[in-house]
Amino acid sequence: METKSKVLIIGGTGHLGKRLVKASLEQGHETYVLQRPDIGVDIAKVQMLLSFKKQGAHLVTGSFHDHQSLVDAVKQVDVVICAMSGDFHISNHPLLLQLKLVAAIKEAGNVKRFLPSEFGTDPSRMAHAIEPGRVTFDDKMVVRKAIEDARIPFTYVSANCFAGIFVGGLCQFGTILPSRDSVVLHGDGNQKCKL
Repeated sequence: METKSKVLIIGGTGHLGKRLVKASLEQGHETYVLQRPDIGVDIAKVQMLLSFKKQGAHLVTGSFHDHQSLVDAVKQVDVVICAMSGDFHISNHPLLLQLKLVAAIKEAGNVKRFLPSEFGTDPSRMAHAIEPGRVTFDDKMVVRKAIEDARIPFTYVSANCFAGIFVGGLCQFGTILPSRDSVVLHGDGNQKCKL
């Protein structure tokens, strides 16, 4: 008989996270979803969390700003998946918050597998990247180093850039369809591109 895991998903109400929660539940894994204590009146997210609970997920209250709450959440599971947004087009993306999660996983000492928020292009292959995307790849490498230094078993999922976002918008950040009036060229306009 196949062994099922206890899976904690962080960012479970986001674009990718809600799909990961659904898949985990469908696969029969005991699924935990980190619920921020300050979710407030975001009705759509509250309804989604209640729907997850109705489907059998466990809601666990925790925050990146409360180390002990992260440790307590992590101690309940053996797999942690972080699906927090790594929006590269904003200067204050939250990827480095994962360093707090790495510290909690290390302290808990029970996690058999950690999947950090890595669901885009493989940052180890992006040494040539230019701004504004460069900071995201650099920050992902900081998180990778922390995971590896902490000797946490990990899996990096690099699904490459989502063609529906980058190709359709001609790499114009913050838009899905290209402008009919102008296109911003990043760098000096002579950068090579691989699609």
